[in-house]
Amino acid sequence: MDLVIHASLREGLARVLPAALIAGTAVISYDIDGAREVVLPDETGLLMPPRDVDALAAAMTRLVGDEPLRQRFGRAGRQRFADQFRHETMTAQIRQLYERVLAEQGVPRGE
Repeated sequence: MDLVIHASLREGLARVLPAALIAGTAVISYDIDGAREVVLPDETGLLMPPRDVDALAAAMTRLVGDEPLRQRFGRAGRQRFADQFRHETMTAQIRQLYERVLAEQGVPRGE
């Protein structure tokens, strides 16, 4: 795949965005909800104003015609997010959060 276009108007953090970047694929997305967490403008992809179909089409035309830019975005996404969105990393962060909350509540570890 050369490019992922995410044109949803409502999603927290669409899993397709980090998945595409981890695979080394550039992304274009509307600037909604959690998209800004992974679509870093002109670094890992392009963000367009929601519902701006003309801007979305222009971004698509730009990246379809510029393979080196697509590859640069994809490489940057893979380097930046491969470890952050691995399931081992995410489950470890959730475990640490639970342990911290339980410790704050005075619950002994292991119970």
